[in-house]
This record gives sequence, structure tokens and C-alpha cells, in this order.
Amino acid sequence: MKNGTLAIQKEDWQKFKKKKKDLREKRKERKLMDIYEISVRAKKLSEKLRRSDCTKEERKKLSKEIHELLKSHYSKIIFTHDMSRIVQWILKYCPHDARNVIFDELKPSLIAMTQSKYAKNCVKTLLKYGNAELKKSIISEWYGNIVNLMSHSVSAPLVELAYSTWASNEDKINFKQEFYGDMYKKAKDSEVKVLADAYKNAEGMKTAILSAVKANVIRILNKKFINSILLQTVIWEFLTNCSNVDKNEIIVMLRSLIVELSKTKVGSKIAMFCIWHGNNKDRKIIMKALKENVKSIAMSAHGYMVLLALIDSVDDTVLMKKIILSEILQDLTEIVLNEYGKHVILYLVARRDPHYFPPSIVECLSQGDNNETSKKPADVRRKELCEVVTNTFLESIATQTESWLSKGSISMVALAVLKIGSGEKLNRAFQAIATLLTNTESKIVEEDIEYNLIEHSGLHMMLKKLIQNDKNFEEKGETTFGAILIDRITKDILKQWIQFNRGCFLLVLLIENEPKTIVNNLLSKLKEIVQSIKKEKTLGASILLKKLKEKQ
Repeated sequence: MKNGTLAIQKEDWQKFKKKKKDLREKRKERKLMDIYEISVRAKKLSEKLRRSDCTKEERKKLSKEIHELLKSHYSKIIFTHDMSRIVQWILKYCPHDARNVIFDELKPSLIAMTQSKYAKNCVKTLLKYGNAELKKSIISEWYGNIVNLMSHSVSAPLVELAYSTWASNEDKINFKQEFYGDMYKKAKDSEVKVLADAYKNAEGMKTAILSAVKANVIRILNKKFINSILLQTVIWEFLTNCSNVDKNEIIVMLRSLIVELSKTKVGSKIAMFCIWHGNNKDRKIIMKALKENVKSIAMSAHGYMVLLALIDSVDDTVLMKKIILSEILQDLTEIVLNEYGKHVILYLVARRDPHYFPPSIVECLSQGDNNETSKKPADVRRKELCEVVTNTFLESIATQTESWLSKGSISMVALAVLKIGSGEKLNRAFQAIATLLTNTESKIVEEDIEYNLIEHSGLHMMLKKLIQNDKNFEEKGETTFGAILIDRITKDILKQWIQFNRGCFLLVLLIENEPKTIVNNLLSKLKEIVQSIKKEKTLGASILLKKLKEKQ
């Protein structure tokens, strides 16, 4: 009895589904009226068109045939799910002249299409496959509606895509102008390139223009659509021109969106601006927003600058340690090996040191100096942060030595860390580096080329600076790197090193920079292989021989 009931239920369900499908078809038929039969035929042809085994010639023929069927009916079918897909296929494969005909028919409906869940994909296809003239026509049709389109959840991503992909510099300026007020919706001004230009010759208009920009920005921010270079550009222009009251209001809206802002160049500039000009509460919310995203931001092309701004500005080093530094230390090796992440590690131990940071980065970060919120002196803040991270950095160098010396640029980060180190942790790091250097099997692979550690140019530069810094370590009462290295050098290792020009220069550096008692230890070992050194023809070998004669 139970099985019989299930069978009836299953049969009823099949009938119900069929009934629903029939009703859908009837509704569609009533809606499309005279073109229902045409749409059915178009669907059958499109099934052939979209097949992967359809040849280029067949596609051209089929797209032309479907186009002839749908001509003069596009505006009626473009907003439906199934037919908009067919139109996309036609637009993709049809010739340019046919594509232009379709656009001319759809032109009056373009704004509505851009805001339609399904029809927007046809606009996107037109932009993707249309020629330059067609792209220009579509973008021009949007003029006067940019702010409205950017405020719509469906159209905003498409307008942003067009702005960043297909828009010319002139189009980009015209898009921005519409945020400056209604006067720019119908007429564009070629003299207005940025926001400040809009009131340059009419200071009395400044308040009204800034008010319009603020209203338009807030309207879009309320929709949470921040991943737009167009919007971010307008926000940046507004923040650098508006009053402190307006500035604070926008910062409050942006402070929880810091992760999204950090993904673009202009967005990271806004994020840094929010850090510099926000109050302590704003900074706290910014740091909380970064939670669990610190690693990805540190390793991103623009986001790492946001972290540098935080390191520069936040007085609450306890909170910095809890939220930001804890995540950096957790993924330290991965971050330091990243081309952007290494800057974050460097900044913690060598803030704005010109040996490590180019003027462009220092100049950018100096914009945040003397902000109203930061009260703690920069050197005090740096010292407090260094105390948090230094020992962990040194421990990482001691345990992950090969990683820290795997590239010339990374080894310079290790150098900066070692220079501020002290005590047993520093000693352990020195021991690990010396052990790696004196391992005859150790190699560095860079760009598919294998180097002996001693002959690698980047590592040689790091070792040179480290040995030259030994005098500073000695003054502070620390064990020097040279002393540890010389203690581990054997006769066999020396025979290998003197075969390389840079190996000889490294030995010369040790002779020139280490205390006399330690140098004497090295000299006694070198005297045993003088004949081997004489056989080498490099400049380094000749200078090493000269040094040996001087020390006799």
C-alpha cells in the first residue's frame, strides 16, 4: 500500500511539473505574442550555434539566419533570460555590420538594458566584441546617467568594467564630471580634469560642487559598492579638497571597508588617508577590519603600504601587537619571501632607512607625519614595535636560514633584522648562517641558475655589510658574525672559497674588519694554502695574497 502511494505521488509530481511548464510557455506566448514562434525557431538554431563542434563558417551562417529572424524584435526579447542568451551568441559571432544593426535597434533601451539582470550581459558582449566606434557609442549613451548607473547593483559592475577596460582618458574624465553636479550631466567641460578644476575660476561654486560630490559618493557607499576605481578616484579627489567635517564623515563610512580599498592603488591611498586623518576610534575599527586579512594585504601590490601607514601612525602598540603583528609573526616566512611583504618586515626594523626604502615610498609615507591623532614620537613607537618582533625574526632566521638567504633581496631583510639584534637570539642566528655558508653542498637557485652561496652577488653584498657592521656589534659587547664564521672555516672550506672571486673578497673583508685575535686565527689557516691561492688568477685572489703579505 505504501509503495502504491509513493507511485501515485511521483506521478502527480510529474503532472504538476508539466503543468507548470505549460503555464510558463503560455505566459511567454502571451507576452511575446507575435514573435513566440520566431523565438522557438531561434532557440533551435542557437542550439547548433553554441556547440563546440560548430565550424566558423557554420556559426557565421547560423548567426546571420537567427539575426534575420529576430531583426526588429530585439527590443522585445532582450530582457528575457533565454532570449538574451541567444542574442549574446549572435553578437559574439555575427559580422560587424550586423552587430551595428542590432545596436541601433537596442540603442533606445540601452540604459534599461544596463540595469537589467539579463540584458546587461548583451551590453557587455557588445563592448567586448564591438569595434572601437561601437564601444564609444555605448559609453556615450551612458552620459548623463553615470551616477544613477553606479548606484544600481546590477549596472554598477558593468560601468566599472567599461571604465577600467574600454573607456578612453576623455571618457574617464567625463564619467568623473557627472559626480561633480547635475550641470555636467548634459554638458562636459574639457577644462575640468579633476575636482579642483570645477571651481578653480568660480570659488563661490566650491561649496555647492563639494556638496554634490559628497551626496553622490554617500549614495553609492550606502550600497556598499566600493570595489570601483571610478568611485575610489572621486572619493580621493573629494577627501583632498573637502572640509574636516566632511572628511571625518566619509572616513567613518570607509573605515570598515579598508580591506577592499587596499586592493587598488587609489584605494590604498584612500586607506592611508583614513589612517592618517582618522581618530583613535577610526584606527581601531580599521585594524579590526584587517583582522585575518593581514597576510594577504601585506603580500599585495598596494596593500602593504597601508600596513606601513599603520606602523607609522598608531600609538596603541599593544593593539597593533594583538591584531596586526600577531598575524605577521604567524606567517612570517611566507610574508618575507614575498616581493611586497618583505617591505612590511623591513619597515618594522628599519623604518624609512634610505638603504632599504626608495625616496618615493618615504615621500608617500611622510604625508602622514604630524597628523593630529598621533602623539607618540616616531622613534618611541618604532622601538616599542621592534621589541615585539625582533626576537621572533631572529628565531626565524636561525630556523629558516635557507629561506632568509634564498635571494639577494630577502637576505638584505635578514641583514636589517640582524643589525638590531642582540643576545642569545642573535648568536643563534649568526651560528645558523655560518653553518649554512660553510656547508660545501649549499646552493642558491635563482632564475633556474644554480650558484654556490659564496659566489652569489646578492648574498655576497649582504655578507659584506654584515661583516662591516661587526665593529658596531663589538662596541655593544655582542659576539661578532666574523668571529663565529672564522671559527667554523676549515682548510677544505678555504680551498673551495678561494676558487671564487667573491670568496676571496669575503676573506679580505674578514681580515679588514675583525679584531686582531680573530684575524690571526684566520691568517694561520690561510698560510697553509698560500700556494693554492697563488694558482688562482682572479682579482680577489691577488688582493688576498697582498693582505697576507702585509700581515706577516
